[in-house]
Amino acid sequence: MMNAINLGAKGRNAQLIAIFCLWKALLLSLAAFCPGPGYDTSGLILLDASPWRHAKLDLISRYERFVLNLLRWDALYFVKAAERGHVHEQAWAFSGAYSHLLRLTGQLIAGDVQVPLHYYALAGIIVSNICHLLSVLVLYRLLTLVLEPQRRQIIPFIAAVLHILTPASLFMSAPYAESMFSLLNLAGMLLYAQSQTAAETRMSSIRADFHKLGSGACFAAATLMRSNGLLSGLILLYDVARYVPSVVSAQLGIHDVRRITVTCLAGSLIALAFLGPQYLAYTEFCDRGSGTGTRPWCDKTFPSIYSWVQSHYWNVGLFRYWTISNLPLFILAAPVSWLLLTSSVTILHSGAQHLLRGRPVPQTGETVKSRNGTSAICRLPELAIPQLLLAATAITSFHVQIVNRIASGYPMWYLVVATWLADSQSTSSIGNHSQTAKWCVRGGVMYCLVQGVLFANFLPPA
Repeated sequence: MMNAINLGAKGRNAQLIAIFCLWKALLLSLAAFCPGPGYDTSGLILLDASPWRHAKLDLISRYERFVLNLLRWDALYFVKAAERGHVHEQAWAFSGAYSHLLRLTGQLIAGDVQVPLHYYALAGIIVSNICHLLSVLVLYRLLTLVLEPQRRQIIPFIAAVLHILTPASLFMSAPYAESMFSLLNLAGMLLYAQSQTAAETRMSSIRADFHKLGSGACFAAATLMRSNGLLSGLILLYDVARYVPSVVSAQLGIHDVRRITVTCLAGSLIALAFLGPQYLAYTEFCDRGSGTGTRPWCDKTFPSIYSWVQSHYWNVGLFRYWTISNLPLFILAAPVSWLLLTSSVTILHSGAQHLLRGRPVPQTGETVKSRNGTSAICRLPELAIPQLLLAATAITSFHVQIVNRIASGYPMWYLVVATWLADSQSTSSIGNHSQTAKWCVRGGVMYCLVQGVLFANFLPPA
């Protein structure tokens, strides 16, 4: 029986890899054959500083054009920081850990410490595509772990395919931190799920603790890639909050104390990953003993270069993006925002219903339908909390259009859409959801292709 299951999993993985390669071949071919350089020539200037760069543009090889067409928007910051580190204040809005990884990878590819800039761009392309593929496989494994046994065959596979077709499009192939973040964030959730499974099945408590600490380490690494990785700490906070009634009633056992301690240690890793870069920036820009003037953010109660840079250079803040001119961007982000909110509420509501009835979320053969027709199939509804907060902050506090790409690292919306598609032959309510899901997939594929061409030509949205 186990051999059959393993062979099935291997077969699904092979299918996912084949689909991934075909989709990437299409997207990357579009990027390679786009004319470029686009309305912004920053990438061309970085790769070729000579005054004749535009005249030579038609003479460059297809490989050089391919690298140029993926060196767009934030990738400029990541690649340049890989070459020289964070020189200017605004560069601290972009992950130094990711840029350092590009530096090491670029040096490995070139075989030299003095590396031309295009090697760092190529390193980013390679790292992003590998991480995206691994992220797809991790998502498939995660969903097979959190679903009911009879739903573990088709739904995780559909969800993983949806992750391949993510609206992040070429952002998951370019020198961006999105793919690395997605891999680390999903890996953290997988380890968390494994720790909960080990605890529920009375397996080795040491194994459960190691999985929980590994989960915190992955979330911490994800936070080093993108600050929204901090939201995944809410999963661990929820895990601790479950013990509050036992703490109040003084009914904690020794095993409960150990689990709380381990969870808090895992959460502290995430806090350190967020605060560490802030401290490094503070020592660089706020050294009052150097005799130079300090930056305004140094005197704040909680000095954070990240918050300052986002606010000062990109006007990020509560409701700052709510202007008439930005209305098209809200419309552009509306489908993904709606999916994030709807899927989160659906899963959390299903989990709350079971808890209110005094029953755990179903883990075996029990199948329960919620009022909107979606199966209550996720036995770890807390995994939906980070993406709910992500959607809320995207709508209210930062450049809303980027939710189309940063949503790629959150699994629950893939799960719900996959469930709608898999249950298309069931009740009429689910049938309506299935039609919605089909239109989401069709629209998503069209958006990916169009957005990929726009990205390669250095055109918005970004």
